Amino acid sequence: MFLGAYKEIVLTDDNCSFYIYSATKEWSLFSGRPCDINPDLKGIHWDKQQQRFSATLYISEPNKYIVQGIFFGDFTGYDERFLAWHLEKTFYQKILIRQREQKLAIIQLMGAMNSTLKIKTLLQTIMDFAILAIPEIDRGFLMLFNHEIERLYTVASAGVTERIFDYAPHLGEGMAGYTFQTGVSGIYNYQETIEIMRNVSKFNLDALMEAVHLGRIENNTSMAVPITFNERKLGVMIVHQYTNKRAFQQSDLRLLESFASQAAVAIRNAEAYEEIERLNAYFVKQHEIHQIFIKLSLQNVQEMKIIHTTKELLQLDVQYVNLADRKTFLQQAQMDKLATINKEQLIDIGYIFPVGNEKETFGYLIIQGVEQLTSQQRMIIENAAMSLTLKSLQIQAAGQTNFKERFELFQQLISGRALLVDSRYDELGLDIKKPTFVVKFRLKHFSHKNSMQFIQHVQQYFKDQHFIFTQRETVVWVLQGDTAFRQKIKQQLTQAIISWVQFYHQQVAIGIGAVQDHLLKVAQSAEESKQALRQALRHTQKEDVVTIICYEELGINRLFSKQSEEELGQFIHDTLAPLYKLKDETLLETLRCYIHQNRSISKTASALHVHQNTLYHRLEKIEQLLDRDLHNPAHYLEIHLALHLSE
Repeated sequence: MFLGAYKEIVLTDDNCSFYIYSATKEWSLFSGRPCDINPDLKGIHWDKQQQRFSATLYISEPNKYIVQGIFFGDFTGYDERFLAWHLEKTFYQKILIRQREQKLAIIQLMGAMNSTLKIKTLLQTIMDFAILAIPEIDRGFLMLFNHEIERLYTVASAGVTERIFDYAPHLGEGMAGYTFQTGVSGIYNYQETIEIMRNVSKFNLDALMEAVHLGRIENNTSMAVPITFNERKLGVMIVHQYTNKRAFQQSDLRLLESFASQAAVAIRNAEAYEEIERLNAYFVKQHEIHQIFIKLSLQNVQEMKIIHTTKELLQLDVQYVNLADRKTFLQQAQMDKLATINKEQLIDIGYIFPVGNEKETFGYLIIQGVEQLTSQQRMIIENAAMSLTLKSLQIQAAGQTNFKERFELFQQLISGRALLVDSRYDELGLDIKKPTFVVKFRLKHFSHKNSMQFIQHVQQYFKDQHFIFTQRETVVWVLQGDTAFRQKIKQQLTQAIISWVQFYHQQVAIGIGAVQDHLLKVAQSAEESKQALRQALRHTQKEDVVTIICYEELGINRLFSKQSEEELGQFIHDTLAPLYKLKDETLLETLRCYIHQNRSISKTASALHVHQNTLYHRLEKIEQLLDRDLHNPAHYLEIHLALHLSE
């Protein structure tokens, strides 16, 4: 027997030496709990002829350990108690050495954890130091849980091949899946390991067996511990033992749990660091993007420049629907759908992002080719929307300032207080000597927003005629040109406004005053446009229509333009009330037809499909009810006017 075959020396001096050459796993390379060797050691047996001994030792579990050894030299003078003392000393020395190695490993691990925040490097370091602190570990791997695919995946390993990275168990699958699901640590012997691995898929089992260089799993013992942080499950650590060492003990499990706790802290710190880095990068990018759009706003660029910049930053197709100018590639049905949207959402025409503030919406950004915005895309679009909103508010503010100047000048003109020479004439594009006329508009659904949109639309269509403003609920437009120009404006107005009216489902009544010789006589045209507008309002009943009436078209209605609706209604009632009270409208319709047919008996009877005698009878009845003579010019005029006004 060669001396080199003996693993642990117990005693050596000039006379003899003792070597341990065989022992149970719990003794060999012992590490773990405080223990107590029985001082009696009555279980030591000597075979002096063969120069061998065996000892049965007991610790506080109690567990029974068998130690066998061999001695060389003269054993004279040594007794069993002396040998027991040396065995006890060796036992505790190993405990102290192991504890020192474990503490050193933990101290080194703490230093390594403070040297980097790269998660994979940290977890690999933790795995390496766990094996260093627990020499009974032959191989192991550390896995984290991916919530998207609901699988565990390996991020660090030792003593296994690259195939371990193909091993990806589900919740509850195998030792790793079970430990993660239950959150319970455990030590598993060979049979228990076989049992817990029964539900592992063939793909995962093949990957695991190839990773550990085995045709089948032959571990003597295994340990599995969950990695958790504040009850949040992060992953698991799995270690195996397959060499002839002592089995894993509870002290090893507690030590491995401490390494798992360090792994949890490392993961949380790394996540926090990555989040800080991400937020820092986000804020840096946000600042860069914000500066780009701030620069555009300060340069007072047009909307198209803002949209073009947004497209370049997003690398996506972006369209902007401005509700003020109504320039859009959308159909009416799509615009109707847009009008119902007050927050970002995905619809059939793209991802819709409203542009505006709490009070009103100025338009919509339409991003195509994306179903959900990333944080950076949202950042870009929010800044673009902010710039577009600011642009719209600037236009509104400028318009309101201009409207105020125009309104004040207009008030002076119609009151006769305007000066012959005024710098505002040139500033506002007016010539005091040119023929002038006034157009007035009334929107059925009037609001500040609607009026601004309408005015902007008119200004874009008629680019050289911008003396336009709001006066109470009326839009006033002062134009300069002769009668031919006025006729041209009338013809173009319907074409220009009908698209806006249909787009916003509005009604617009328009009154046009007569052309006056020069600007200072604009008050007359303003009054005429007011009368024409009143008549246009009486004819405007349906949505999506434009009603235009010029002052000269009023005819006889000029006589009543200054009367109130109440006065006209009372006149109609006083004249035709007896006919209105009848349940049967036959007589009222007969009277209307008779007047429309210019009091022709034959034409009226033919139109009503009645005999002339029947018509004569009805007319007599009407005269009796109204107490009027239809052949009396004054009576006939009164009845005719009442019917005309009622229509």
